[in-house]
Amino acid sequence: MSNWWIYGCCWCLSLLFIAVSVVLYSVCSVNWLGLLVFDGVSFYLSVLVFLLGCCSIVFNLSSVSRVSVWMLVLSLFFSVACFHVNHSVLFWCFYELAMLPLLYLLFRDSPYSERFVAGWYFSGYLLLTSLPLILVLSYMSFVGQTPVISQWGFAGSHYWVLVLLGAIFFTKVPLCPFHTWLPIVHAEATSIVSTCLSGYIMKLGVLGVFRFVAPAMGATCGGYLTVCCVAGLMFLLAAAVELDGKRWLAVLSLSHIVIPFLGFFVCGWDNPHIIFFYSLGHGVAAGLVFGLLWVLYNQTNTRNWVLVKGGVNGRLSVLLVVFGLLTLSSFPPTIQFFSEVSLLTTSVGVVFYSCFWYLYLFVGGLVPLALCGLLLIRTETVEDQSLSWHGFGVYLLVYIVWVSGGVFFL
Repeated sequence: MSNWWIYGCCWCLSLLFIAVSVVLYSVCSVNWLGLLVFDGVSFYLSVLVFLLGCCSIVFNLSSVSRVSVWMLVLSLFFSVACFHVNHSVLFWCFYELAMLPLLYLLFRDSPYSERFVAGWYFSGYLLLTSLPLILVLSYMSFVGQTPVISQWGFAGSHYWVLVLLGAIFFTKVPLCPFHTWLPIVHAEATSIVSTCLSGYIMKLGVLGVFRFVAPAMGATCGGYLTVCCVAGLMFLLAAAVELDGKRWLAVLSLSHIVIPFLGFFVCGWDNPHIIFFYSLGHGVAAGLVFGLLWVLYNQTNTRNWVLVKGGVNGRLSVLLVVFGLLTLSSFPPTIQFFSEVSLLTTSVGVVFYSCFWYLYLFVGGLVPLALCGLLLIRTETVEDQSLSWHGFGVYLLVYIVWVSGGVFFL
């Protein structure tokens, strides 16, 4: 009962906060056009939300309850609003409202016994970072004399505030050492909730770093970047020995999310489009593999990779498994491949960046390929084809087309 009481209080406080903010903003007669941002960053992330949300709901409507559909629609709507808003308080409101429906679905729909432990981890992550975030944003709005983010200008004496704000968003991405909650939540959530968490919720943190912390990143976070890069390589090695499919993909995502952070240092803050283009590709690829795990779990009733291979029992399943895992290896012509090539060529000349890229591309490509080989060798059947594969086939095919042909579409 206490879980639902806390959840209801979060919703009421958030809705009250956004209502009061909108009323005050209207009373102050600020131009509403200044609230919205329409750029390449918001475009790529909005496309990502549309693909992940609409496809996962429309193609799996029979497998998702009506309440879950409404919660997912709310999360998608507030995420898109967060991508486009240029108001600090409204950004915070939309950010929190995008995650609360997923917290509700973690408690309501998860069939796993440890969902309440994962829910408390997720709740603690929300509560411990939300209050400091709104306090820092309010202070920055006061110092900048406006809540409009694009009009802020800070002198060197306020850089410590940006560093503090950056640490909060690093927790929300999450980057090392604030990453422990993500594999736990992924392991206990349903596949569609895991798709949303890894697909676009993690990108909200990257967006917050870009929108708010750009002036302080280059001068103060060089040492932290080194820690994140080393941790990213360690996450790849940890994923190589992980047998739980959902935890495997969660740990792998922790390594992949380091790339946008590194891209800010490589490309600079004036050219972020390649970074969020990579985020689009990673989000669709994560949605593809979580969908693949969804159908495999339905067939085998297990999450162990050694036993999951029993569900790869037909030509369609083999094709989807190969394409799904190849997208995580950035196999051309995926969006990640072109983004990583662009970042690699830009990094040439810096020894640390070059060494990281060589190790990351080698190990990061080897881990999914090794798993692909494990799933395909010594299969017991090759002709049996379950009807569930045909239902999920179109859903996964849309992701394959976008992650492989998104370069030509966009």
